[in-house]
Amino acid sequence: MAIIKAVSSKSPIKTAIVYVSKEEKTDQKLLSGYNLTAPETAYDEMQITKEVWNKTDGRTYKHYVQSFAPDEEITPKQAHIIAKEFVESCPQFKGFEVLIATHQDREHIHTHFILNSVSFEDGHKFQQKSTELQVMKDLSDKICLEHGLSLTQKGRTFDGKEREETTAYKKEQYRLLQKAEQGRAKSYVQDIALAVMACREQANSREHFIELMNANGYGVVWTDSRKYITFTDIARQKQGEKQCKIRNSKLEKYFHMDFSKEGLESEFAGNARKQQEEHNQAVRANTIVQNGRVALLDTRTVIKESGTILDQSEAISGELRFDRDDTRTTLRRADTKVKSSTASRTDREAERERLRVEESRKIAEQLERERKALEERSRKKSRGGFER
Repeated sequence: MAIIKAVSSKSPIKTAIVYVSKEEKTDQKLLSGYNLTAPETAYDEMQITKEVWNKTDGRTYKHYVQSFAPDEEITPKQAHIIAKEFVESCPQFKGFEVLIATHQDREHIHTHFILNSVSFEDGHKFQQKSTELQVMKDLSDKICLEHGLSLTQKGRTFDGKEREETTAYKKEQYRLLQKAEQGRAKSYVQDIALAVMACREQANSREHFIELMNANGYGVVWTDSRKYITFTDIARQKQGEKQCKIRNSKLEKYFHMDFSKEGLESEFAGNARKQQEEHNQAVRANTIVQNGRVALLDTRTVIKESGTILDQSEAISGELRFDRDDTRTTLRRADTKVKSSTASRTDREAERERLRVEESRKIAEQLERERKALEERSRKKSRGGFER
C-alpha cells in the first residue's frame, strides 16, 4: 500500500531539488522528469518558466511524497514506475514541470515529487484544495491496485497505525481539538480554522478574504511587515477571554493544511479566475438571450409586416375584383349599345328602302300617266287632223 502526503517546506526550490536528487538517497536511474528536458536540469528549467511568466516570488514549488509500507513487496524500480504513472495520470499536474525521485535510504521506499508552482503552458500558479488532495490519494490507490498492491485503510497509516487527524504540541490542546471534531466541545481554534477554510474558498483577494472573515466575526491581521497572519475570535475577545487569537502557522500544525500567505493568495487567484470565467460565461449567456430576444422581436416585426402586406394584398385583390366587375358591367353596357345601334341602323335602312320604293312607285305612276296622255294625243291626230 502507498500513501500520498503534501509536505510543507520553507526551503528554497533549489535546496529541495538538490536534496531529493542526492546520490546517496537515490540511484540516478530512479530520477525522472515530467515536462522536463532532463531531471538534471530541473531547477534551471523551472526557474526559466518563472522568469518567462514574471512569477519568481511567493511559493515556488509544491512537494509531495508517495510512501510504501515497509512490508510491501515492491522494488525501488517498481515504485518509480508507479510514481511516473501517477504523475502522468494526475490531471492536477498537467501543464507543470515535475521532478520525480525515488528514495530507498529508509526502511520504506518512497518517491518525492517537486512540482514547479508556475505552469509553463499559461503561467498560472498551482493551487490545490483539500478535496483535490483526496483525489490524488484516490488516484494513487487506483494505480497501486492495478499493480496488485494492497490499499490503505481509512483512518490508518500505511503501517497499520491509527491516523491522527489533528495534532498539537500540548496534550490538553490535542484533546480539546479531538472533542471539538466530535462535537463534544467548542474550540476557538476549530471555529477559526473552519471560518478560514470557508472564506478562502469564496475570496478572490486578500482584501475580500479579510472582509468575509470580519463579516463572520473574526479579525484578521495580515500585513507585509509581519511574517504570520493572526486571526482573532472577536466575540471571545469582547468577553475578555484570553484564548481568542491564533497564528496561521499554528493552524497548519494543528490541521496539516496550507494556511500560509502564499497558499491563501494562490487560492484567491484561482477563485478570481474561476469567478471571472463564470462572469464571462454569464455575459455570453446573457448576450445569447438578448440576441434571441432581438431575433424574436425581428421575427414578430416581420410577421406583423407580413400581415400588413397580406391585408394590403387582400385590399388590392378586392379592388381588382371590383374593377373586374365594373369592367364586365361596362362591357355588357357596350354590347347592349352595339346591339341597340345595330337595330336602329336596320330600321333606318328599312325606312329608306321603303321610301325609295314609294318614290319609284310614284315616278312609275307619273310616267304611266304621261304615256297615256301621249297615246291619247296620237289617236286624235290620226282621226282627222288638229282640233281647232
